[in-house]
Amino acid sequence: MIRSVLFFATLLSLAFPQVTHAQSSTRILKYNEKGEVTGVIEGKPSETTRSAPKGKTTVKETPQTRRPSADDEPAAEPGEIMIVNPSNAVERALRADGYRVLERIALEHLGITTLRLRTPDNLSAEAAVQAIEKRFPSLSVGVNQRYKVNKGPPGDYGRRVMGWGEVPPSCGGGIRIGMIDTLVDVNHPALKGQRVARRSFLPKGAKPGVSDHGTGVAGILVGKPASNNWKGLLPGAQLYAANIFAARPDGGLRANLASMMKALDWLAEKKVSVVNFSLAGSPNRVLKKLMQKASQRGLALVAAAGNGGIKARPAYPAAHPLVLAVTAVDQRLGIYDFANRGDYVDFAAPGVDLWTARDKGGGRQSGTSFAAPFITAAVALHLSAGTKPDAQTLRFKLRKFTKDLGNPGRDSVFGWGLVRIKPNC
Repeated sequence: MIRSVLFFATLLSLAFPQVTHAQSSTRILKYNEKGEVTGVIEGKPSETTRSAPKGKTTVKETPQTRRPSADDEPAAEPGEIMIVNPSNAVERALRADGYRVLERIALEHLGITTLRLRTPDNLSAEAAVQAIEKRFPSLSVGVNQRYKVNKGPPGDYGRRVMGWGEVPPSCGGGIRIGMIDTLVDVNHPALKGQRVARRSFLPKGAKPGVSDHGTGVAGILVGKPASNNWKGLLPGAQLYAANIFAARPDGGLRANLASMMKALDWLAEKKVSVVNFSLAGSPNRVLKKLMQKASQRGLALVAAAGNGGIKARPAYPAAHPLVLAVTAVDQRLGIYDFANRGDYVDFAAPGVDLWTARDKGGGRQSGTSFAAPFITAAVALHLSAGTKPDAQTLRFKLRKFTKDLGNPGRDSVFGWGLVRIKPNC
């Protein structure tokens, strides 16, 4: 039987250090496995200025001079497209035009059947999508989008900033949380013995990538409450962790929309209440349909807002209106230098220089990826207390537990502000 977890908010501004600096110098540092600084990758001062009149944090944005290194890999699987619920007539017509069916993906628990197709040799995936949309305008069609983990360059201040406090091992009992990420190391000291079920959705023959990212996110969600500095927010919860990221030859990570669809269907089967997406990609009509179906099935959706910086385009799935988008702040409540900005940003949470579980112990990690699980945990508490899982209801509820940052009300930097919740468990 699922036990309701009640909670209350603490909104004491005196719990935070005052932000008074007019200009901050930011360096990207190298860390060893113990979190000790071993070198400097980059040391240019940031052009973002922050001030805090009367305890209020404001941000003046100027053009960003430092950007994360660009990934030279294509944004989608070359020559592959996806079509949701095509009729037999549509499939026959496309086969006749030279399209080849690579895979038929039946998502039983989300009510979607998707064809993964290879385009004719003389047609790019993007051109194929445009041609099919023009010919069959009612179809949801898109490229087989690739995704990146929202990890930035490398304290256990997250609980203090959130007002979460210490929790017993049973906190979160009866709650089911899903995450779609990299491989999670279930034998890590922070997670060993915890209720973590994992499943891989990699293509045949692909090898999983390093587990730093997924293990860090899982540790924030359900890590042991007495495991060094990577204590979990809801250690008593059941976590279902889907791995969609394969290793690239250069040591990087690769994931695509086809794998994400299968992972989300599995999480729907497991009846999770909320899904954490600490990843980002581009807009896609197939992804839009997937988010709609997941929401209709009662899944709450939370995603990292992205690490592209001030000028970056909106990151998906975070920018989808049925998804709660989370940005990252540091322990002084300053915005993460590389965080995306935009009207789609909903809330802020700790995500800069956090001490997390990693592949070989612990280490500091930064990025909106590590802010997202804080909001996922807050959403899980609301859902267990009876809140409806639709995005608008959750936004309304969480706004009651936020500390406004930046310009008054909602803004494109912090959204509604920092969510602060203390679970009663």
